[in-house]
Amino acid sequence: MNDYRMYILVNENIKIGKGKLAGQVGHAVMSHLYYNAIKPLQEGKKIEPLEDYMIAQKKIILKCPQWRLEELEQTGNYCVIRDNGLTQLKPDTLTCVNYGIMTSNMLPDWIKELKLYN
Repeated sequence: MNDYRMYILVNENIKIGKGKLAGQVGHAVMSHLYYNAIKPLQEGKKIEPLEDYMIAQKKIILKCPQWRLEELEQTGNYCVIRDNGLTQLKPDTLTCVNYGIMTSNMLPDWIKELKLYN
């Protein structure tokens, strides 16, 4: 069995409260599961290694510069979360990107160099 983890990259260039951040990470988790598991299953497609991930459900939350998150957004391959701007942030603020579920050896080197969000 592989050690799958979900990697969520948080915009280090914004000031955000812990509760707000928890909500944004929650959006990233749910969006990823919907677009990469629920929707494909409904369409009869094979999904990512969700069974192995669900055993421990590890989530790695990393600080990432906004410019890098914007690069990921441009590819269209990731779940990107932008805030509606109803409380702490301006509308359309890029808060985080769910990079996906994978093992650490599948990550590019630049992600391995990011610091944990604490």
